[in-house]
Amino acid sequence: MTEIKQRTTAEYQVNHFKVRLVIYLSYIVQGFALIILAQTVQQLSTLWQSSIASTTAVVSSIGIGKLIAYPILGELSDHLDRKKLLSIAAITYILFFTLLPLTHTIFLAVIVTTLAGLANAALDAVAYPTLLEINHGKSSGNVLIKAMISLGEGLLPIILVTLINQKIWFGWLYWLATAILIVNLSTMLSIKSEKFYTLKNQTTSKVIKNKVKWQWDITKILFLIYGFSSMWLMLHFTQWVTRYFHVVQSFTTVNSHLLMTFYSIGSLVGVGLLFLITNQKWIREARLLVLTAIGTIVGLAVIVSSQEMRLASLGCFIFGISAAGGSLQLGLSQLIAHNSKFSGRLTGLYFFFGSVAFFLMPIVTGLFATKHLANMMTSLFIIAGLNLIIVVFNVFHERNR
Repeated sequence: MTEIKQRTTAEYQVNHFKVRLVIYLSYIVQGFALIILAQTVQQLSTLWQSSIASTTAVVSSIGIGKLIAYPILGELSDHLDRKKLLSIAAITYILFFTLLPLTHTIFLAVIVTTLAGLANAALDAVAYPTLLEINHGKSSGNVLIKAMISLGEGLLPIILVTLINQKIWFGWLYWLATAILIVNLSTMLSIKSEKFYTLKNQTTSKVIKNKVKWQWDITKILFLIYGFSSMWLMLHFTQWVTRYFHVVQSFTTVNSHLLMTFYSIGSLVGVGLLFLITNQKWIREARLLVLTAIGTIVGLAVIVSSQEMRLASLGCFIFGISAAGGSLQLGLSQLIAHNSKFSGRLTGLYFFFGSVAFFLMPIVTGLFATKHLANMMTSLFIIAGLNLIIVVFNVFHERNR
């Protein structure tokens, strides 16, 4: 009996290792997808015989795909076989990476790029609830997603530079991602569908569907706003920090761009810290969100008061740890923790609101910056303050439950 139990436990661990492996490998490729258009914009503009501006506009198609897909796929994650949904994400990404270098018009490129947004939504709808269940409610697995995306974003430019130096056609960069996804898909197909769920969820899912009804409450509303504001915070900062310091603070071009490096390092350090803290349960996750919100405001305060490189670098590093070190993922975990029976739906809605921020932020800040560039960093205090109010409310709400 003991031998059978040990064998079952070992099989359980192996299968969940495979689930984690395919999810994290998918997010490394997603890191590719997030920046591959920007990194190959020159080659794509030549391929499509269009201006750099027109080529850059194709990136917005990813946001369109997300806006369409998140509410639908999030809902399907609660009802459809997650393995099938994750397979759809892989196949859709394969189509995007395979076909984009073969397109010759902007119109076709927009259609193909929309697939990347759909794939991103399908991947998120499965990955976040699944990792939260596998890790027994701990957010460490979800926080690690941010590290995998950053790893993909870090590897892609190195691979691209290598291809350029070897005078190899840029399309092979896209097809490398295709090859990784095909290997990942074959691994995925070897995993049994039920391994994407905990044993408890498998045996009680039918009962849950009959007994639990969806209800809106203040926590859901506030954390959906948090999904919007957290995404806005990161995108706003990364889009404008370089120009702000170059134009307003008169930093050199090199130093202005170098600040993004300190932000990125801070982000990776933040991921490591949040992973360690949530995995070991040293601090309650609700309170940890408050600390990240306070750290974000401190980082912004240092940035706004900076007039020399050393202080600005420190501010960007602190901001990276706090705002981009996994707080977005931690917020989703808190939302799901309050409403675990609707994890897929909540994931879809949460990232739908984030996608709205992805779509609106460049438009709104672009108009604002034409006359108020000097206030671009200061205006972030409004968003950071909103985040702090939401997470402080969450602490008191959790205490009274």
